[in-house]
Amino acid sequence: MKRVMLAVITVIVIAAAAILITPVALAGNVTVPVTKITFNEASDSSSLSIARQSDDHPITTNSTSSISVYEYYFSTRPAGWFRTTDNAVNASQGTVDLNFTFRLTGPSGSQDLPMQQLTVVAVGNRTHTLYLSVDQGVRASGIYHLTIDIHASVKAAGSSSYVATNVEGLDVTWKVP
Repeated sequence: MKRVMLAVITVIVIAAAAILITPVALAGNVTVPVTKITFNEASDSSSLSIARQSDDHPITTNSTSSISVYEYYFSTRPAGWFRTTDNAVNASQGTVDLNFTFRLTGPSGSQDLPMQQLTVVAVGNRTHTLYLSVDQGVRASGIYHLTIDIHASVKAAGSSSYVATNVEGLDVTWKVP
């Protein structure tokens, strides 16, 4: 009976240690930087646009914070690094296929992030939020630059085919302390 109990306790201690050590080993630290970038996109039955200020700069928000590896691996990361919220969409006006491509440049070089697709979604307004951290290459302190290109094909209500629209893009630069 004592041996069985000791074996159970040993397994529990090893499992707990693995759960506590693995995130630190993956991230290489007990905290990780997370940059949150938010921008708005709008589509209608014939075009695509990104919300812009009067001087033609995209309206974006971005902030970088340092969070624990446990918060990152058990809360932020499982929800995905690319998230979309529909603000005002209307499928009766048509549908759109959106392809997002990303090029991240930082202290350790440049890399393409995985393309994200939204297919057969209603035309309208959306907010896109990106959470960039160690998995996307945001590890060290320094200046980072993200180029986002959005390719869209729109199918107007009553139409039988999709038509490619203009390509929209934006650039975001930030500093990780």
